[in-house]
Amino acid sequence: MYKAFVGGKIITPFRIIKEGSIVVEDNKIVQLGDAKDVQIPADCQTIDTRGKAVCPGFVDLLIHGALGHGFSDGGDEEYEIISQHFLKHGSTTLLGSLHGKPPQEMFENVNRLARYIKKHPQSNIKGIHLEGPYLNKTFKGAMNEDWLWEPTLDSWKQLWDASEGLIKLMTIAPELPGAIDVIREASKVGVIASIGHSTAGYRDIELAIDNGAAHVTHMFNAMSPLHHREPGVALAALLRDELKIELIADTYHVHPATMEFLLKVKKPGGIILITDSITPGGMHEGEEFKFANQTVRIKNGKAMLDDGTIAGSSLTLNYAVKNMVESAGARITEAVRMASLNGARVLNVERQKGILAVGKEADMVVLGDDYAVDMTIIQGEIVYRKDGN
Repeated sequence: MYKAFVGGKIITPFRIIKEGSIVVEDNKIVQLGDAKDVQIPADCQTIDTRGKAVCPGFVDLLIHGALGHGFSDGGDEEYEIISQHFLKHGSTTLLGSLHGKPPQEMFENVNRLARYIKKHPQSNIKGIHLEGPYLNKTFKGAMNEDWLWEPTLDSWKQLWDASEGLIKLMTIAPELPGAIDVIREASKVGVIASIGHSTAGYRDIELAIDNGAAHVTHMFNAMSPLHHREPGVALAALLRDELKIELIADTYHVHPATMEFLLKVKKPGGIILITDSITPGGMHEGEEFKFANQTVRIKNGKAMLDDGTIAGSSLTLNYAVKNMVESAGARITEAVRMASLNGARVLNVERQKGILAVGKEADMVVLGDDYAVDMTIIQGEIVYRKDGN
């Protein structure tokens, strides 16, 4: 069965087709271009996208939860609620993120999420991001320091086995004793090691890069600030092209001027937009929830611990794109690329996802007024429509 998305502004995301059409057969794009040049098959369902922007589906590498539910504390029902929340905001691929817990509980959480992913191959949840347990307590952020572990090869092997091969990304502090050994072993099986929640010095980071580290978790958050005589994670992330950086573009985790600075230094290819959404994501002012066994409240739109620590976000990637364009001076093509193709490259699925072109999987998001999501499509199937039809 063919579907045609007709007349919208297509953001590929390297260029803009002002009035374009996309024809999908089964799960793949089979035609794309100016509307006048695309031949719509006779037996085709036609969807009018005039006045809207059609983008590649968004890829979010760091989501802990939303709507009162978390990947670390839930089961199949909670995972489905989180999945649907992000489908409504255009994320067609995401990693379920798990924070540290006591060992046996964490092994069980990892395996529970892995089994869900394997049982639901059509879900937008495609893998696991471990944001913990191998973090430095000095920069624990909203993590529970009692649930952080010293890195060991034995515990890493148990985590990997529990995941059934579905850990895709792991945040780790490379300065911790044993961390380089874990980074090396994780890299051998294709896991991306991401430097974060870390006091690492420049030499620690060079060593981590040489052993496979290729990523930095939520840039400027849970790391030492720039220092001209004591370079650490922040400077290494800016200077070393081997490292791609995650950015929470909500304008308060990182100031808009700093977002603009990052864009100038790392360029659009070096930044991956993430949400770092946690349990209260999508909830209302004043409501409170638990994250890592700590109370989190929504205050002035921010998720906060009682001591004032920012605890993740309630951001979604459609609004991260908006903020990059309106507050950091990014072109719309650049902002969409940072929310789609760049994350797909981290997951090594850029041949299938993250770009709109013939032969790619038809994962798409249709944006309407003020970057609100009108429609989300996964492999050619419309999985969310704002109008419900």
